[in-house]
Amino acid sequence: MKNLLKNVTDFLLYSNLYVAAPVSAISIVSYLIFDLPVNYKLVFFIYCSTLFIYNLHRIVGLSQINDSSLSARHVWAKKYKTFLFFLIVLSGSCGLVLALLLGTVFIAPICVPALIALGYSMPIIKRKGKFWRLRDVPFAKVFLISITVSYVSVYLPLYESFELYTQPALFYYFLSRCFFIFAITIPFDIRDLEFDKGSTLNTIPMMLGIDKAKQVSLLCLACFSFIVLVLFSQSAYMSVAHLVAAIFAGWVITLCKKDSSEYYYSLLVEGTMLVLFGLVWLAG
Repeated sequence: MKNLLKNVTDFLLYSNLYVAAPVSAISIVSYLIFDLPVNYKLVFFIYCSTLFIYNLHRIVGLSQINDSSLSARHVWAKKYKTFLFFLIVLSGSCGLVLALLLGTVFIAPICVPALIALGYSMPIIKRKGKFWRLRDVPFAKVFLISITVSYVSVYLPLYESFELYTQPALFYYFLSRCFFIFAITIPFDIRDLEFDKGSTLNTIPMMLGIDKAKQVSLLCLACFSFIVLVLFSQSAYMSVAHLVAAIFAGWVITLCKKDSSEYYYSLLVEGTMLVLFGLVWLAG
């Protein structure tokens, strides 16, 4: 029974079937906060697109890691590479169909994050006779993830409500989301510290060390908390929901170690977004 549970958990985590869910969940948060009906076609599109990008990134990454440096997730991905290719084709096809169903109004807002996401995983920039991925640009990795995920989960769901785009509250909530995603992305840079050594990457943990990198994460959560407190000053339940999510994320970040397990990163760190969704849903 224990082995079965472990195998099922590994399957859900390492295939990214679970990991794609948090990004979809926090996109629903935007609908809940602004009291709008959820566009489930868009939410499912975000899920499929995230699953496509995560697995594409995993497959491309396998070719750039030495066998001696493979982690548990890479060993699993190497063993089930054919299945990952199947998920890439399936999620890409579903994403394309959903994009067509969403209509032409979503073409422009979808294209920008889609190009950034593809460039993050695929080498598209030629420099010194070598093609680079966007993530290989020094210091770009954490900013690209924070801004893209925040845009997809805040602005994209509300794209049809054009009047919201002129409201400062939407921008401030987008900014708070950037701080939150930035904070929970730094632990992944701590995880990848050994992989990133000797590469062109310059990450916050490489530059400041693990302890100070964690302090930067906590500072970002403090900024997130301040913004949402101001935004939801008239709603005690919504303020508490965001603050509890920040406290949970802060606790998770303090637990971070260079050799933390894959379960810590996939279940706890990624799970902070699910906690945020759950608390906002309850508050609403």
